[in-house]
Amino acid sequence: MKILAIIPARAGSKGIPNKNLVSLCGRPLIYYSIGKALDSNCFCDVLVTSDSEKILSVARSIDNRVIALKRPLDLATDDASSLDVVKHAVNSYSDHKNEIPDAIFLLQPTSPIRLLNELIEACEQFKSSSKKSLVGVSVPMQHPSDFVYQHGQEFKYCFERKESVFRRQDFAECWFINGSIYITDTQFLFEKNMFYALDDCDLFHMSSESSVDIDTTIDLFIAETIINKLNYF
Repeated sequence: MKILAIIPARAGSKGIPNKNLVSLCGRPLIYYSIGKALDSNCFCDVLVTSDSEKILSVARSIDNRVIALKRPLDLATDDASSLDVVKHAVNSYSDHKNEIPDAIFLLQPTSPIRLLNELIEACEQFKSSSKKSLVGVSVPMQHPSDFVYQHGQEFKYCFERKESVFRRQDFAECWFINGSIYITDTQFLFEKNMFYALDDCDLFHMSSESSVDIDTTIDLFIAETIINKLNYF
């Protein structure tokens, strides 16, 4: 099975300026996704798609095996969907290579703390599964049974629960989709126009550390702490 790794990295970012190139423990954020993807030897190719020549140049400098794809400006706006970005990358890759990959592994650079064995195991789980997609999940730090929202003048629980249940161990087991790993059958992606559907999706369980998503400077601090203090790599 040929799996193409796609790393989307546009220039714009609201929370952290130039986020995909921000320094994390002395290396640009995008380095971690590129490095792990190449080291895993799981992929037919590793492709970085960006509207920024600077990001593409950094990607090439990390390793000359990286395919650096300049995406159209209409796919670099806040409103552009990840799905359209990936479909453009797949079509461009297929035109260039004259072949279509069997599956797509989406690696968002904002999830830098994936372990090498997690990439390998996720690919193996997907290959052995009958499901069309696989997503990375983790146990939430705060259980959604404690979440509430306002509905008109009332407050309601976001997650159905019994009023008498207050102990965490009595809550239903659940996970959140952490954004770190998405693997999708290419034909499913184009036919269904989605990365996954829960009724045809496998779950790949990951640790809380591997699920850190860089959106704010606090997230960056957490990631640096994990890498430096916990010797996570």
